[in-house]
Amino acid sequence: MNRFYQNRIKPLVNLHYLTNILLATSYFLLKNIPHVCDSVFESCILEWREVEILMLLVISVAVKTRRAATWLQLINTICTFSKAANVILYWRESSVHTFSYCLIWFLHFVFLPQPLYKGPENVQYFRSTNLEHEIKRDERVTWLVCFYAPWSPPCNDFAPVFAELSNKFGGLSNFKFAKFDVNMYPEVAAKYNVSNSSLSKQLPTVVLFQNGVETKRRPFIDSKGNVFKFLFSYENVVKEFDLNKIYFESKNNPIMVKPVRADNDDNSKSEKNKKDN
Repeated sequence: MNRFYQNRIKPLVNLHYLTNILLATSYFLLKNIPHVCDSVFESCILEWREVEILMLLVISVAVKTRRAATWLQLINTICTFSKAANVILYWRESSVHTFSYCLIWFLHFVFLPQPLYKGPENVQYFRSTNLEHEIKRDERVTWLVCFYAPWSPPCNDFAPVFAELSNKFGGLSNFKFAKFDVNMYPEVAAKYNVSNSSLSKQLPTVVLFQNGVETKRRPFIDSKGNVFKFLFSYENVVKEFDLNKIYFESKNNPIMVKPVRADNDDNSKSEKNKKDN
């Protein structure tokens, strides 16, 4: 029960999610609150056309969320489709209702954005050219790098999944996890063929680097620039990048650091004493 609360309920106890759910259910709530309904709508009874819209909403949500990667992504998708349905329902009432609702939706998006993940993780954050330098500095190290943008909802949905992966498989001397903000350094992102456009279908992009070079990425991009959608769930990432195999091989073949021999220290000290004398 405690784990269910930590993973499912606690993240929703946030002003963003609470107001988002309130916005998504506003039309239905206003229709069923006495006195309030009378002052907002002409009728407090759901018409058949409104029931049809709600039924279409249920079908759309069922189709769209059947492949949701996380619980929060499921909630966000349901709220997004519900708010879109609310716009149609409010439009049937009046243009003033519609404009007011869209304005509130916009203000919510601007001033109460989806909160960033702040839980435990084993991830390094790189800036500017430090990423390329670190990847090529020691080719014995395998890197799994997530290219992300803070404003991207899919990136925020994937953040706890990537953190969980890093806690499970990261922390080795030769297998590490990293994140790179494409919004802050678009020129470096372009070098790795990752678009930071607001319409980009490449966010997030996860790239596996082995022996200092890229060996796999998701979503995949063909020679014509077509982006093939990828569901960033925990299971899919583990399977697609074969993380179990990489972790096993890395753990059994750690990078050995040669210890400094004591006699070398003694020799260096004696040579230093001779020079001083």
